Formats: sequence, structure tokens, C-alpha cells
Amino acid sequence: MHDAVNSGKIGELICMVRLMKLGVSCEIVHMGTTDIIAQTEDGLIRVQVKASQFKRNKNGSGYHFSLGYGGKKRPLTKKNCDVVALVALDRERVLFKPVECLKGQLTKRFLPQKFDKDDLEVRSWDKCIEKGR
Repeated sequence: MHDAVNSGKIGELICMVRLMKLGVSCEIVHMGTTDIIAQTEDGLIRVQVKASQFKRNKNGSGYHFSLGYGGKKRPLTKKNCDVVALVALDRERVLFKPVECLKGQLTKRFLPQKFDKDDLEVRSWDKCIEKGR
């Protein structure tokens, strides 16, 4: 079992490896609400990483992501980052979402199947890049 700090660090490393495997130049930066800066043809992309372990409970099994930031949790917006990377720690998979798609949500749940698609990272990253153009 990982504590929250280690889970966050592991999530950042998984995200960075996945981006690098896509051919995306990136660095972990920890600047405010930006964890990773990624370089694309169109410029820099600010990535906020959120990690979750698979959980089973009475409300159902899956991944539960806390999307807020700060002491009094506030929703992420375009002012904070461009992309949110949702990392399923046990599967070592990443679902990239443009921050606008979160629509002010503070939490988000996903079924495990969401992270099983072979092309998950490439398709979700490409959607984020297209949205930013």
C-alpha cells in the first residue's frame, strides 16, 4: 500500500514514461498546480497528475480520483493546467483529459475497463492536443 505522497510521485513517473513512449518531450516540474510540462509542436502543455488505486467498496469497484487542489479543495480550471492525467496506479495506465472536460468536478469515478484499452494513452493525449488547437 502506498501513502498519498508516494502514490502521487509514482503517478507522475508513470505519466512521464507514458508520454515519453508517445514521443512527447516532458519534464516533472512541480510548479503550482502543474506537475509535468510537455512540449508539443504547438507549444507547452501544463499537466496536472492525479493518481488512484483500484478500490472495492459498497458503492462499487473502480478508481476514484480527487480532482481538487489546495487546502480548501477547489476545482481545476484552464488557469491551473491544460490537461489532467488520471493514472490507474496498479495498471500503470493513463487517461488524459482536457481540464475543461472536468467541468468543475472535484471527484471522478471510473470503472476499471476504462483503463484496459490498448490505445488509451495515444487516443486520449491526441484528443487533448486537438482540443488545445
